[in-house]
Amino acid sequence: MFKIFRRIKARRGHKKAIIAICRMILTAIWHILSKLEPYPSDGFVTVRPAKSNKVLSTAQALNLLKSRDYIIKDDVPSTVS
Repeated sequence: MFKIFRRIKARRGHKKAIIAICRMILTAIWHILSKLEPYPSDGFVTVRPAKSNKVLSTAQALNLLKSRDYIIKDDVPSTVS
């Protein structure tokens, strides 16, 4: 659910994302109780494949990782045998 929350939050904001997630959960609960069936593991969220035509340059990829709090080092750690 957290992935869905982040995706909605990026487009609509924090408060609307919380309401959207609550609505999704309440809808699932209503369907479970009205049909008296167990909740399916795949749920009601559809999987969206990543766009295959999106290409980043090395600089863009590094800036994306830095914005997500990754630490980028140029040295390669030595392997211990």
